Amino acid sequence: MKNKVSHAIKTFAAIFTLAGISVAQAAPLFIGYYPDWGKWRKPAYTVDKVPYEKLTHVLWSFITPNTDGSLKGDAADDPSALDSMVTLAHAVGTKVVVSLGGGGQSENFVPVSKDNTLRQKFVANLVQFVADHKLDGIDMDWEWEYNPVPEADTIAYSKLLTELREALPKDKSLSAALPCSPYYGKWFTAEVLVKNLDWFGFMTYDMTGDWDDKAMFDSPLYPHEGYTTWSWEETRDYWKKRGVPTEKMVFGIPSFGFEFKGATGPGTDFTKGSAKQVPYKDIVTNTEWEYYFDSVSVEPYGVSSAGYVTFEDPHSSAVKSRWVKDNGYAGIMVWELSHDYIKDSGNPILDSIAIALRDAPTTAIRPEHKVLSTGSPRQQNAMCKQVDALGKLQSVNRGHNKRPIILLDVGGIR
Repeated sequence: MKNKVSHAIKTFAAIFTLAGISVAQAAPLFIGYYPDWGKWRKPAYTVDKVPYEKLTHVLWSFITPNTDGSLKGDAADDPSALDSMVTLAHAVGTKVVVSLGGGGQSENFVPVSKDNTLRQKFVANLVQFVADHKLDGIDMDWEWEYNPVPEADTIAYSKLLTELREALPKDKSLSAALPCSPYYGKWFTAEVLVKNLDWFGFMTYDMTGDWDDKAMFDSPLYPHEGYTTWSWEETRDYWKKRGVPTEKMVFGIPSFGFEFKGATGPGTDFTKGSAKQVPYKDIVTNTEWEYYFDSVSVEPYGVSSAGYVTFEDPHSSAVKSRWVKDNGYAGIMVWELSHDYIKDSGNPILDSIAIALRDAPTTAIRPEHKVLSTGSPRQQNAMCKQVDALGKLQSVNRGHNKRPIILLDVGGIR
C-alpha cells in the first residue's frame, strides 16, 4: 500500500462537464431517504431543508407496524411534517413515498405478516395512510436481523408485498430496499419481487464494517482485490442472474463513511469494535484526514494518525451516477439526506449526483485528493474552475488516469 501511495499523484481533480451529451432514455430516478429523526441533527435537518427540485422521489423514513397491525412512527403520531413535505415536494413535481421498517426497526413485521387478519389490517391501514396524506407510493425496507432466515418469514414477506401491490392504486409505486449480496439476498423470492416492484433499491453500502477481518471499501463500483468484499458491479451481476430487469435497478450511494481506528488504509488491520458510521459532513470538515482516491474501485478514503475512513464524495458519487445513467439502470438512491447537509453550503453529494444524472453542461465537484491506481497517471495541462467538497470555488489542474472509469472531463474528453 505504501509503495502504491508513494507513486500516486498528489493533485488529481477529475472535472466533468456534461457537454452536448444527449441520451435517448427516460431520466434516471433520483431518490433520497429523509429520516424522521433529522430534526434532531445539529444543524436540524427539517423538511424545509430538502432540495426537492433535484430529486424525483423523497422517501419518508420510517413507518412500522404495531403488533396489532396499526401504524407506528413519528408521521403516524403527528403527520404535520410529512404533510408539509408533500406540499413542498409536489410544488416542484417531486414524489413522496413512505418507507416501511428500516434496520433495527423491523421486529413486528414477522408476527403481523404471518397472520392473515393482522396482515390485511396492516395493508388496509397503509393504503388509507397513503390516500389521506396524498403520498405517491410505498417502499418496503423490512430488514432481517438474523441469518439464516426461516422459510416462513420469506413467505410472509412475499405475501405482504403481493397484497400491498394488489391493494395500492395502480398509479402508486411500490418499491423495496434490498440487500446487494447473496448473504441476505438469497432469502428473497426474486419472482415475487420482479412481479410486484416498480424498482429495486439495492443497498450498495455497508459492504465493510466491524464484522470484517480487515478495513475495506464501503461502496466500491468495481472489485479491487484486497480492498473490497463486494461491489456495485457484482450486485448488478447477482441480481441480473436472478431475473431483475436492468430498468428496475436502483443503486444506493451512502452519504456517510466508516471510520476504522488503528487501520492505515484499505485492506489493513483495525481495532476490533472501533468501526463506526460517520456522516460525510463530519468527514470533510475534519482537518486530520489526508485524502486519497482509489481509481480502480472508484472510492475516496482518508488516513490519519488515528485510523482510516472509507466514504463517498461528490466525485465518486457522480462517476457512479453516470455509470447508472449510461448503462440504462433505473436510478440512484441516497441514504440519507441529512448526512451531507452542510450549513450554508447545502448537500454537496446530492448536488453532484443531480448534475451527473441530467443532460446539461455544468461543472461537477471534486476536492483535492491523492490517487491510488493500478495504472500510470497521464497529466494534462489544463486549468478550470471547480467546486470543492465544501462548496468553495477553486482553480485546479485537471488530471487523467489510465483507467477510463474516471470520466466526464471538460468538453466530454476522456
